[in-house]
Amino acid sequence: MQGSTRPDASGARLRAVIRVHGLGRERARAVAEALRPDDLEAPEWLKIREEVDDGDLVITVEVAGGAARLGSLRNTIDELLSVTYALLRSLEEAAKTL
Repeated sequence: MQGSTRPDASGARLRAVIRVHGLGRERARAVAEALRPDDLEAPEWLKIREEVDDGDLVITVEVAGGAARLGSLRNTIDELLSVTYALLRSLEEAAKTL
């Protein structure tokens, strides 16, 4: 069906990985923990995973439903980038006052 917004039945998944290099283990962990509560409210077809890898923050977003959910994947990535940026700025400002 052309123009349909329903997920395709093929079981296709889209995955995007965001890696923020050089944060250090402590800052990366703080950001990952701040992002985690949003994961709990995500719909069943959307999986968000944060982890710390050698001082880098790694955020993986997976969306079931193939191309029909590409917009949802993009919107989720945009939101994660905005929130991550705000968290990092807050941590920088807090460090200045210590």
